[in-house]
Amino acid sequence: MLRRSHKKSRRGCLECKRRHIKCDETRPRCLNCTTVERSCSFPATAAATAGTSPASAPSRASTPSVSGPPEPSPPDNPVTPFLPTEDSTPDVDMVHMELMYHFMNGHDVIEPLAMAGFREMIMSQALQAPYLMHQILALAARHLSHERPHSEAFYHNIAIHLQTKALRLFRSLPADHFNVSVAHRVQGFLFPGMLGFHVLCDFLSHRGGDFSSMLARFVGCLHLHRGVYQIMEGQSWEELGQTELAPLLQAGERWFMSKGEGHECDDLRARIESAGLGAEELEGARKAIDLIQTSLDGRPTPVSKMHIVMGWGVMVSNAFVAMIAAARPEALVILAYYFVTLHHCRDVWVVGDAGEFFFAAAAEYLGPEWAPWLETPRRLLRPLANGALEDTKETLLDETWPASPSPSPPPPPQMTTKFLISRPGVAAAARIAEVQTTAMGSNKLLLSQFPSLESIAAFQKFLKDDAAAKLGGSDPGILVAQVADTDKIIGIIKWSSPSQPEGVKLENSGVQQVPGCRRELLDHYVVLAEAAKKRSFGDRPCFQVSFVCVDPAFWGDGAGSLLMREIMAKAAAEGLPVYLEATEEAVGMYRRLGFEEVDRFEMVMPSSPGAAEPYELYREWCMVWRPPPASGLE
Repeated sequence: MLRRSHKKSRRGCLECKRRHIKCDETRPRCLNCTTVERSCSFPATAAATAGTSPASAPSRASTPSVSGPPEPSPPDNPVTPFLPTEDSTPDVDMVHMELMYHFMNGHDVIEPLAMAGFREMIMSQALQAPYLMHQILALAARHLSHERPHSEAFYHNIAIHLQTKALRLFRSLPADHFNVSVAHRVQGFLFPGMLGFHVLCDFLSHRGGDFSSMLARFVGCLHLHRGVYQIMEGQSWEELGQTELAPLLQAGERWFMSKGEGHECDDLRARIESAGLGAEELEGARKAIDLIQTSLDGRPTPVSKMHIVMGWGVMVSNAFVAMIAAARPEALVILAYYFVTLHHCRDVWVVGDAGEFFFAAAAEYLGPEWAPWLETPRRLLRPLANGALEDTKETLLDETWPASPSPSPPPPPQMTTKFLISRPGVAAAARIAEVQTTAMGSNKLLLSQFPSLESIAAFQKFLKDDAAAKLGGSDPGILVAQVADTDKIIGIIKWSSPSQPEGVKLENSGVQQVPGCRRELLDHYVVLAEAAKKRSFGDRPCFQVSFVCVDPAFWGDGAGSLLMREIMAKAAAEGLPVYLEATEEAVGMYRRLGFEEVDRFEMVMPSSPGAAEPYELYREWCMVWRPPPASGLE
């Protein structure tokens, strides 16, 4: 069926016409050209081109009639799609449906910004705010342009079109829009974050031009991102803190209000203090450096790192942005440090190798005179570029792994109670489930995932059925500790290894279907845990321990260490390492056994019942034990 005829705008800029993309017609420079730093010019006359009228001419976007084949696209630019004007097509089509589906199911789209339930929350808000929905779809399209190189131009142009529409809708809101309701203020807060993520992506992916043009693009990104946030000035942050934004705001307060305590920026601070800057410029430089040091402190997790990297451009002062725009060398040195923090986030799709690239560009622009100022960030960047961190406490395993074995574990401690380690039968399934839920009774993550007594009981039943099913197999990945001379099971360990069937690990089974389970928390945990393992350990074969649980009545008697030693012995016999994720309380025990920390991750989740604050931070450490060379590991 043919679409109805329409009038097509002829007032767009020449560059957008050439690229067959929708122009927002902002003069003297449209948004598309501003974003990618292209020259922008408009035709001298707005008169329509002579020739066949739009009503009678066949349209490239028209659905072909059943009597003939579709008309081919012009041969000069076969991969660039036709992005129709607002009047020519319905507001929603199947591409938009694809983008919405990708946003909700493509974990990488906003994962660095996301906390448990964030994706669902922002989508529910976007359904009430068209400008936010357009920006979400634009970001999804931008991600697909990255994920599908063969369709990069198609999705990139759609992203530009949707982002342009989002900004137009946002700027057309009434002046008192954010005073009408808290919901409007929540939506207004979320929009700059999504826009800023998108704008940062566009800046980091554009490598053309000299350093001056790169700097102009960066300043343009800052102005756009900061300008949207300024519309929210005067709103009650305390009121927003009572909404679903609470976890995000609380995390942001922790990250941005803390003064950096590390020493990576000490040399920079000393040089800036003696650089002869004006009072306002000096204060702006100090704030920018503090934010960078906060990012470098403690090697933050991917989530907190990305929030800091995203927030830096919003949190720095106007005076400091003006220094960057003027290409003041002192500001460019600070910017070079910022590029090092970007490189900390190189595993995020938006960033990649951009930190290293832009640092090199800044260093070349500044020249030999400023090389001493850049010695520290160059030193910080060097080990990161090689895939490892300088801090030995959190060194990542690089491609030469394993360079040296973990130290041999100390001898077993003297125990007041004697335990026997054995493989249980199916009849022990109920007791195994009881020990696991009892031992984890104070675990914050478990209490958040299963917040009611009924859900805990359902979880215990699931554990019983799961254990019974696995114990009936040839290699269940379960051992138990029993008090000697009795049948009493007081401890368990669960693990998976390359020789076992797939799906042994609990999180990959059907626990999400347990009645009362807060699936969004469990799903979020699994995504973070898998990302941390991939980041720090990769896909190397290993024994992976998922649970070590001991009846609280026997804590401190050594049963947990005995169970772990059994797995270490099994792993050593096969020449494989042991990998696990440990809570803060268990890190000490694993260190004593010879494990070393290789990474960590964190998530914000609802607090346990009775806690003073509604949300709290949960952390786990990724740890590895490697057998000594004598066990056969080359």
